[in-house]
Amino acid sequence: MTDGFERNDMNNTNNMNNENEQVQNSFSTAGNSQTDTSANANGYNAGSSYTSSYDAQQNAYNSYYNYANGANNMGANNIHVAPGANKPPKKNGKGALVAGIIAAALVVGGGAGFAGTVLGNSINATIPFASSSDGTSQGESDDSGSESTIAAPSTTLNTSNTTTAAPLDESKINDSSNSTLLNAEELYEKVKNTVVLVYNYQRQTGYAEPVKYGSGSGVVFTSDGYVITNAHVVEGADKMTVVAPDYKDPDTTKEYEATVVGSDTYSDLAVLKISRDDPFEYATLGDSDTVRVGQDVCVLGNPKQLLNSLTKGIVSGLGRASASNSAYGTSTIQIDAAINSGNSGGGLFDMYGNVIGIIDYKLVSNTSASIDNIGFAITINEAKPVINDLMTKGYVTNRPGLGINGEEISEYSAYMQGLESGGVYVTYISEDMPVAKSGLKVGDIISKVNGTAVTSVTDIQNIIAELNIGDTVELTVYRAGATGRYTTKTINVELAEIELS
Repeated sequence: MTDGFERNDMNNTNNMNNENEQVQNSFSTAGNSQTDTSANANGYNAGSSYTSSYDAQQNAYNSYYNYANGANNMGANNIHVAPGANKPPKKNGKGALVAGIIAAALVVGGGAGFAGTVLGNSINATIPFASSSDGTSQGESDDSGSESTIAAPSTTLNTSNTTTAAPLDESKINDSSNSTLLNAEELYEKVKNTVVLVYNYQRQTGYAEPVKYGSGSGVVFTSDGYVITNAHVVEGADKMTVVAPDYKDPDTTKEYEATVVGSDTYSDLAVLKISRDDPFEYATLGDSDTVRVGQDVCVLGNPKQLLNSLTKGIVSGLGRASASNSAYGTSTIQIDAAINSGNSGGGLFDMYGNVIGIIDYKLVSNTSASIDNIGFAITINEAKPVINDLMTKGYVTNRPGLGINGEEISEYSAYMQGLESGGVYVTYISEDMPVAKSGLKVGDIISKVNGTAVTSVTDIQNIIAELNIGDTVELTVYRAGATGRYTTKTINVELAEIELS
């Protein structure tokens, strides 16, 4: 798969080869009326819902409030025994009353699913009928005609604080060697100021200045303000900003204008630079080669702009494919910790406080089948050389390439032209690369590279990515003659460094 391997960090989805799965990137987009809703190169749409931190919390509260106050018509079916009601039934009426209450509970339970079950259990728990030692039931009158009453529930709420939170171990949190195992609370305190909110501003019709288009997360990894994030977070930006904690008062934040130092779509990594007189608190990049399946991890980011949101899970798998599924991409770590729109570019931390991955994407379902808790983070050890190149060169170095552009020729098109197989139709040849002197021509159709059949540019890249700059590859091509008939030729091409973005 290429970039069409569905990536939707902007709350959109593209079809994958498996029609029941989608890849959803975790980049949150703003949705003002002027936003362009056409798909861009990352496979996400502009115009998805934008939610501020306050609105997100308010909506969550309202959703619960509506549910708890009749959204599922639970209130209409509730059963309530009022204090001081008419006298309770005699012994001979007990069976009818119990049967009626149980029947009502079953109706509610059957119709309302889990909530109904909870309601049914509550009813059973509050029905004041329990066997007594003399064979009668508590809360029921015996044959002597005595009556019982149902006690009223307490109308007061105990608001006194009886416990206090245990203080965190500051020595563990402040361990600069990251050699101390932390719990989630300690980890959060240790790294909370190293993960930042990243805003993507883009020009929109009717606005003189770029407006907020979307948001993601980033990890500060140097004291002078270098930030790691995803390439799809910065894609198409006319302006970037980073919201980071203030140096003197970390409980407040400031928005800093950011420069895109470099971006690489193949690895889906980008580096930003922010500046101020005071240093930035930064995270330690760990060693992802030590990561094991089953170990605890935490994700820190800004889903839906909810600053510094922490989720916890385990490592579910290692060596998974990147979103681009390109040979120039990186492997990923599969996790079950929750990630959502806005988490893209955030940190995946081990329980010592080390960054072991950069959050990238998750799988979602485009059918009624459920796909939950399948997220992926770019492996930090494979990200490190990419980050270093982006910081120092602005692009990723040491990538061998042919220096051509091409388009796929389908098997059907090949058959209609009398060819044995499909391939890649050459549309452009770089004059600055060795391929310009190889004899390859625009219009040639590459069918094999080093004897391996190819049908797409990605197929060619996957073969070449395993080779080195200066190596020679053998291309098998179809070339049309003056009469339109194709002949097969073999051409040798030396690989050279190419700049991919």
